[in-house]
Amino acid sequence: MTRRTHISLVTLGAVTSFALGYAAPAARAAEVIQPGSSIVSGGSYCTLNWIYDGTGAQAGNVFGGTAAHCVSGVGQVVYNASGSLGTQQTRIGTVAYVSGTLDSALILIDTARHADVVAALKGHPNIPTGVSTNSQLGDLIQFSGNGVGFHATQQTRESRVGVLAYDDGTQHYVDGPVSNGDSGGPVADITDGNTALGIVNTLGVAVNSAFGAAVGEGGVSLPALFTDAAANGFPIALRTI
Repeated sequence: MTRRTHISLVTLGAVTSFALGYAAPAARAAEVIQPGSSIVSGGSYCTLNWIYDGTGAQAGNVFGGTAAHCVSGVGQVVYNASGSLGTQQTRIGTVAYVSGTLDSALILIDTARHADVVAALKGHPNIPTGVSTNSQLGDLIQFSGNGVGFHATQQTRESRVGVLAYDDGTQHYVDGPVSNGDSGGPVADITDGNTALGIVNTLGVAVNSAFGAAVGEGGVSLPALFTDAAANGFPIALRTI
């Protein structure tokens, strides 16, 4: 695939609460943990990407993914949230791994929450069928996340579609609608069989996009994420529908 030119990328920052602290969350029914869920950790609001099952030395563990810039370090507690700058809800787990080279992190889901985990992309029960292995320029790309502004309705959270402009298996770029709060969220390739392509990391502006000047997202592609995690003691596999 031909590399697009003149792309300016900036980290798609987590939405940060300006409150000084949180009251302990009240007892309530546990929320579902799935790709596209809103999460909060240390006051930073982001989106959960895919669900991963540990393999090898990590067998039996269940992980959710997000961006490294959404967390401060290993051991940090992560909670469900009601949306961008929303209400902290129930604990889902702790940060287990933060990549030193990619903008990716893994959250170890608490054993007590395993029954609440759903592999399907929020709003799209037919995604993911697997990992994208045949992405092509122009593929339709599905987002589901909690970007500020888009968080206001279920349709804008879950029904945003973009167009793939670049993917080399390590990084990808999509012309499509994202904003702060979508950080760490899932990126799916509809055209390539409803597969998981990668995660949201950056907001970019392409002056000479293949589709004209455009704004979209850039992020880590899953093959690179798997390789990086495995090399650092966290072999994982995508959980599919």
